[in-house]
Amino acid sequence: MTGIQVTRVAAVTVVTLANGPLNLLTVAGRRELETLAHKLRGDEETRAVVITGSGRCFSAGTDITEFPRDAAAGRARSRTEHACADAIAALPQPVIAALHGHVLGGGLELALACDLRVADETARLGLPEVKLGVFPSAGGTQRLPRVIGASRAKELMFRGDTVDARRALELGIVDHVVEAGTARTFALELATTIASRPARAVQAIKAAVDGGLSNGAATGRQLEANLIGELYATQDAQEGVAAFLERRPPVFRHR
Repeated sequence: MTGIQVTRVAAVTVVTLANGPLNLLTVAGRRELETLAHKLRGDEETRAVVITGSGRCFSAGTDITEFPRDAAAGRARSRTEHACADAIAALPQPVIAALHGHVLGGGLELALACDLRVADETARLGLPEVKLGVFPSAGGTQRLPRVIGASRAKELMFRGDTVDARRALELGIVDHVVEAGTARTFALELATTIASRPARAVQAIKAAVDGGLSNGAATGRQLEANLIGELYATQDAQEGVAAFLERRPPVFRHR
């Protein structure tokens, strides 16, 4: 794929943005990411995904040379952006963003579509679109408030300023801050640990949490009941209980 590299490390698929030097997100690049996400949905060998950036940053955001100049084109572009981020967010596998350097605009929106975010100490994060007379339109106005709360999200978007990795951790934008140059390694280790857990249980956790957040607690509880009912009948659940009772390590087969 142009500007995107895909590698496999055991049960983890690593997606690397490689549109250097700033890994700007183009319309074509977003469509490729969306297509890749749809392929990964059916890939049973992939039990976790890491998204990272090559070179000196994760992504400095959208390529502004592609900004539309009329309302209809603007709406169409936003729908393309949404389709990309939504496809990543909808992956059944956990997705971890490994962040360094600039994580701005569309780059941060892409990271917000992931389940977890790991930033190294060089990371600078923000949604500066207001300084261009626009605003985050790839889901940022919806995902950031759900991650850090409405008032904090509004202030970041109103001001358009960036924050460093430590402040991003305090706000809750990222989940871990690690030494410079180690975000990918840390994220891959975390993804490998998650991938070692029973895949159906991990995916059920993600589905239950996301379903409840999207549709309300009552719907989430019903989804929780349905999913746990299905899990009790799986081979891995039976193996997990048997291993516990027999005081031995479980051997999960992700079935």
